[in-house]
Amino acid sequence: MRDSRCTLNRKRGAKCLSLAVVITFIFVGQTLVMGSTDKPNIIFVFSDDLSYRDLSCYGQTEFSTPNLDALAMNGIRFTQAYAGSSECAPSRGSLMTGMHMGHCRIRANTSVRGQDHLLSEDVTVAEVLKGAGYTTGFIGKWGIGLPGTEGAPDKQGFDFSYGYYDQGRAHGFFPHYLMRNGKPEPIPENYGFNMQRVYTYNGRPSHRVDDVKNIYDENGRLVPDGVPVAAAAKYSEDLFQDEALTFIKKNRNKPFFLYYATQLPHGPCITPDLGAYKDKPWDLKHKEWAAMLDHLDRGVGRMVGLLEELEILDNTLIFFAGDNGYSQWGYFGRSKHEDDPLFKNKGPWGKGKFISTHEGGMRVPFFVYWKDKLVAGENDHLCALYDVLATAADLAGVVPPKTDGISFAPILLDKPNEQEAHQYLYWENGSMSRHAQSLRLDQWWAYREDPSQVIKLYNINEDLDCKNNLAKNNPDIIDRVRQIFMEAHIDSEWYINPGESQEQISAKLDKARSMKSMQRSTGANTTFKGRVELK
Repeated sequence: MRDSRCTLNRKRGAKCLSLAVVITFIFVGQTLVMGSTDKPNIIFVFSDDLSYRDLSCYGQTEFSTPNLDALAMNGIRFTQAYAGSSECAPSRGSLMTGMHMGHCRIRANTSVRGQDHLLSEDVTVAEVLKGAGYTTGFIGKWGIGLPGTEGAPDKQGFDFSYGYYDQGRAHGFFPHYLMRNGKPEPIPENYGFNMQRVYTYNGRPSHRVDDVKNIYDENGRLVPDGVPVAAAAKYSEDLFQDEALTFIKKNRNKPFFLYYATQLPHGPCITPDLGAYKDKPWDLKHKEWAAMLDHLDRGVGRMVGLLEELEILDNTLIFFAGDNGYSQWGYFGRSKHEDDPLFKNKGPWGKGKFISTHEGGMRVPFFVYWKDKLVAGENDHLCALYDVLATAADLAGVVPPKTDGISFAPILLDKPNEQEAHQYLYWENGSMSRHAQSLRLDQWWAYREDPSQVIKLYNINEDLDCKNNLAKNNPDIIDRVRQIFMEAHIDSEWYINPGESQEQISAKLDKARSMKSMQRSTGANTTFKGRVELK
């Protein structure tokens, strides 16, 4: 048990933690001296737009992900795990700050003023772990703080940051620049890359892409269109994987936290090498999707291999999760939320990304690996990714700020009798469900499309697709749900709140414009005067 703890001052600007030199923590029959080099390293791999059954250990049969499978099958697989939101940016904000959508600073991909950001008063898992003596690193796609804002990763507790701060730019894999520790780092090898081709290719049905599809040579290697020297072009995920290895090597002798927020397999579909799928009897997009997952899998395999080589794998927790529900339909030009006819990777839940009214928007694959420390297998503990901050703090031996999360460290430490349960999990908003509210309450899934509409109730244990509305038969449950919908929400200044009128939303927009606080995102490989001009 811990001899001493520290708390975090949540006031603006006060982001420091004090920690006693030695904190004792009990780990499955072992005493771990917290504050020594034995403090566990933490790596969180956050996949972007991963479908629930994109991993072979979760049921994919057309392609395999052996490195991720090995971690999942030798770790704890949470079978009732939920993202913080049904789309990218708020899911990331929820993960970083431990807040659900009724309290989180970031509640949708865009607010009325654009791609919004965390504030200095928001406390991230990086800040909590940094205060516990960890070196902290972010690599990949951030999406919750544009360059120059107080929400950028270099302002939110990360000692090292490298990648796309701007979520819109992360839609391209051959960027003109990436951000390193708050400054743009040019990649001239990618200048001229034809993003117009890739954007046009994105979202088209497979039978309508011949004129704009990506170009691959006879060996299945990409020929990047428009770059000065094709062989010199740099795929961002290759850069990220190399940076991850460098970060691990550099910090091998001290506790570190690495937030590896990969783009993969978020579209538009493109890969440097079709690899083993080059000659598959599939259309090009399916080959690319499988190759993108293979690229992610090999990257994680490289990290695990390095940890093993450095003899620190057994002191490193590896978390893996998807960031939101099913989205592949959008990149392949199918009807909204329609499953893939070949990969069948959607999962069993209704709807998908951008929708907060059904589980399909929030259910994600989630597992934790810790060599020789965990009792491997499936676990049905009801959890959300906003539990990660509290869990990481628990493992690091510090008390986190108050969040909506609950630590699931007791499960990781094989102490299930000590595990606290959520009273409920809560969501709201979504680009395709702006005024919706939903929650998971025991076996119940409840939602309403708008505060003015009736609440619908489903027994999710028996009705995954939410076809049998049981609201009329359970008035007491409906009363409790209605109460939660009221108590779980605090109005957001810039995001659309459930039930707001168009007049109220317009007033917010007018306010943002008058304050000159619009947060303009830019697309991949484009420039925006006044921010960064790299050509």
